[in-house]
Amino acid sequence: MTILLTLTTLVQGQTNFQTIDMRDGLTESRIRQMKQTADGRIAIATTATIDIFDGTRFESYQLPPEKAYHLPDYRGGHQMDCDSTGIIWLRNNRTLFVIDTHRHQVVANVDSLLRVRHLTADTISQWPKDIVDKQYGDISDVKSVLHDSYGGLWIGTRENGIFYSNPQRLKQFKTISETFDYDRQPKFCSPRTSQLSARYAQNATNCTLDPRSMDYAFIGTRHGLLVFNEEDSLVATINEHYGLSHNNVQSLTGDQHGDVWLATTTGISRISPEGRDSFCITNYGRLDGIRLEGKEFRDCQIYHDAATGMISVGFADGTVVFHPDSVNAPRYTFHYPDAAALSLQQTEQSADSSFWLWLIVVLILLATAVVLFLLWKKHQRKEVPRKTRNEVEQLASIDQTFTRIASEANTLTDDEKFLMQLKQTVEEHLGDEDFSVAQLSEMMAMERSVLYRRMQALTQMSPSDYIRSVRMSVAARLLRETTIPVQEIAYKTGFSTTKYFNRVFKEVFGVSPADYRIQ
Repeated sequence: MTILLTLTTLVQGQTNFQTIDMRDGLTESRIRQMKQTADGRIAIATTATIDIFDGTRFESYQLPPEKAYHLPDYRGGHQMDCDSTGIIWLRNNRTLFVIDTHRHQVVANVDSLLRVRHLTADTISQWPKDIVDKQYGDISDVKSVLHDSYGGLWIGTRENGIFYSNPQRLKQFKTISETFDYDRQPKFCSPRTSQLSARYAQNATNCTLDPRSMDYAFIGTRHGLLVFNEEDSLVATINEHYGLSHNNVQSLTGDQHGDVWLATTTGISRISPEGRDSFCITNYGRLDGIRLEGKEFRDCQIYHDAATGMISVGFADGTVVFHPDSVNAPRYTFHYPDAAALSLQQTEQSADSSFWLWLIVVLILLATAVVLFLLWKKHQRKEVPRKTRNEVEQLASIDQTFTRIASEANTLTDDEKFLMQLKQTVEEHLGDEDFSVAQLSEMMAMERSVLYRRMQALTQMSPSDYIRSVRMSVAARLLRETTIPVQEIAYKTGFSTTKYFNRVFKEVFGVSPADYRIQ
């Protein structure tokens, strides 16, 4: 209590506390709970949302009543828990909301998740509660207090948003009223960047960077940062989807350590190479001392002083000045591409493909496949066979036959239960383009390497190949049996663009979706 009374005094009488409210992107100022997620972000429960804060921007999740799970034995207020798999559990007045931060959505089928996690409504109702005294000195509306792993202190209030303090973070950047006292950088810093811009970002280029100390060239555009390797191939497009605080990149410079610093319209970001064609992205904003007072950074107004190491960035009413070595307060960092996905890919590639398990189930699948193939050969038409279509139909028939055999048995083996749950899980998330092997292993409650070995044994496919085969099988069926446009089929089967869907479909079947439909 003594510590919290001291904090109250600081909030009222000192300037090292900053307010975070709706002006910063918080959905509303009525705070109910705060927790730090496993990846280091801050989850904030308001009266009707959960907002995830990465240090400069919020990702908001509405909590629709139809996705609420009933907890008949829980009668407390807002209580939030963040587990190590990226799942957020929010209890409040006999209801439970579950948010999957990896898939960026509120979980609709909570029953399925509870079964996988071996949880019950009664178990969740009995989870411990955080108790916060609502009266600290003269402040009577404190709802939640959080000390994060970066040295920050968060005080959430009933009606007035959040008070935040991290003195180490605040002093990293200095905003001064003096105007930018250097010449504007040229739009194209080299003939190479001019040629790359004409090829990849015509009429959309704001700034460029071609440092001698790096193998990469950079083009800042209104739609993100384009990164090119020494062969002038585009290897990365870093934008809001991959963590950049704003897509509009206004200026670029490098520092003595090989990092790239860029100014978007509203903030500053650091891009650090961490491997071949891999980068770390860290964003900085108002809580780091960047005070623009509603103004924007100007294009090509950035300068790196090689003698002192200082970097200056100009905006409408002044300049933000900082030294890269002083920007060292720990912060949440994004990765391009996703580090977890890379780790999973390496694990799958290194797994022992000769390690076979559950031989009996594999033999059942092979025997069924042989029978169906013989039936297909007997009834096929005399014309030139349409190989790709028959393969898809054969795959669907095998799947249906195995499901029927398993369902008619008096008892299901563990392998049969596993395959049925696997198929159901993938089909439930068919339209989710971000559904990954990591999420599949989580939903199946298995380690990734264990899931990989078991699927290889039972299906002779890796998890990623299995997900793709199910997507393609469903896409082929929709093309055959419906008149749904190709674009809509692409979205239904988890592809963000029709172009990418067409390319994958042709790789699998040898023909485009349109040609496949008319065969």
